[in-house]
Amino acid sequence: MQFLYHQQAADELIELDGESFNHLKARRVKENTKINLRNLKDDFLYSYLITKLERKSCVLKLQDKKPHKLRQSELNLALAIIDIKILEKTLPFLNELGVKKLHLVFADFSQGNLKIDVQRLEKILISSCEQCGRNTKMELILHQSTKEFHQKFPNAILVDFQGEQKDDFSEENLYFIGAEGGFSENERLLFKQKISLKNSNILKSQTAIIAIASKILL
Repeated sequence: MQFLYHQQAADELIELDGESFNHLKARRVKENTKINLRNLKDDFLYSYLITKLERKSCVLKLQDKKPHKLRQSELNLALAIIDIKILEKTLPFLNELGVKKLHLVFADFSQGNLKIDVQRLEKILISSCEQCGRNTKMELILHQSTKEFHQKFPNAILVDFQGEQKDDFSEENLYFIGAEGGFSENERLLFKQKISLKNSNILKSQTAIIAIASKILL
């Protein structure tokens, strides 16, 4: 763990309990131990001293703060909503790679009756940031339909097996990866640009989006 997230990081004193305290307890920390915190809002890394360590909580006292800004990409990607468990496993990879924003779209081939627990997804991203050291978590944006997404981003590029094969992916473009089964004909008619990856195999949605992020950011 590179740091511990707390929304009040920057305050002089923080009382730590609940899940955040359990993370520290698992590490068997002791009083007068220093730990680093971030609030994932600014570019500072905050150093705190553990004081008044009790069975279910502890008090942290601010010792120091240092600017620690990491370069973040401007890459936006869009993904048709897929099985929630698979989506949850995919988010940390995209966050670690440095994707700035992920648009989640209820597309024609998204499985029905899927409910997005945004709070749970945010917790997954926070945990990913703690592990990889990223100072701002990937932003999630929900769209209720492909049509709604197209109205806001008409120049998005479909990543579709019927598209032209290309290898020059750019951070400036917004790529839209479909659900299992790709896109419906109605969805294909909405977008002018369609490209496909140079791979003879049919990729799963999560494989395709991770591959594109890697091509651009690594």
